[in-house]
Amino acid sequence: MESPVRNSLWYLLSTDSDEARRARRRLSVGLALALLVSGLLTAVGLAIVVFATSLAVVVLVAGMGAFRAVRRNRRRLQRSAHGVVTAVIRTSSRGGRRVGTFLSAQAQGLLRTSSMWSSRLRGSSLRWSRRGVEHARHTWTAMRVRQIDLQREALRLNAAGTKRRRSGAHAEAIELHQRALELLRDTQDSRAVALTQNNLALALSHVGDDREATALFEQAAATLRELGDREHEGRIMANLALAHRRHGRMEQSEDVLRIALTKLRRDSTAYKRVESELAAL
Repeated sequence: MESPVRNSLWYLLSTDSDEARRARRRLSVGLALALLVSGLLTAVGLAIVVFATSLAVVVLVAGMGAFRAVRRNRRRLQRSAHGVVTAVIRTSSRGGRRVGTFLSAQAQGLLRTSSMWSSRLRGSSLRWSRRGVEHARHTWTAMRVRQIDLQREALRLNAAGTKRRRSGAHAEAIELHQRALELLRDTQDSRAVALTQNNLALALSHVGDDREATALFEQAAATLRELGDREHEGRIMANLALAHRRHGRMEQSEDVLRIALTKLRRDSTAYKRVESELAAL
């Protein structure tokens, strides 16, 4: 049987044995993974989930540590209590019966109290861990509901903006698409942000803001390229080519159109439109 010393954290951290080295490597990897996950969750706006989960883990570890400490020393406590009981009984047999009975009852009460607190510590640690997990789950659900609401409102604004742009009300379309873009930046939905940037760039291009429109087209195309959405990337590249042609940059327009063809499906309407635009240059 291994001694308690060999199972202690200090032994694993200080001893230069194979077992201790393996334990230290596992501990390092576990801590690194925990920090990585915590960093990712914090980066996407879920710091409250990290905090609640960390609190639940701390409470659980502390409770289980206290429970194990009481359980490990339970026999020692029992032996001490039994020794007190035996001494008290011997004392009572020599004439101190009342005192012995009182002390015996106190010793037995100590045993019952140690068992009771052992059970309470375990129950409390489990309750706190459950509360922490439940709080994190409720927080995540609330954030998810809010994100869905923002996405729906942004979709409504985008649809209204597209309608205004097609009817010639470009200034109103710009305002609606800008509002949609602000909402979507709080949702971490990169694809929706890119498509809204494309809509805003189309409206800006119609009012002559070529510099801002070109920058938005390029940002949107780069985002969709990272996401692997070739079809939407090709359509935005075609819109960028149209902006180049509108402002007299014919060579750049042709180059971008050829790139767009490599992204679009051959059987798509967008592919045929780009193909006809290239033939007309």
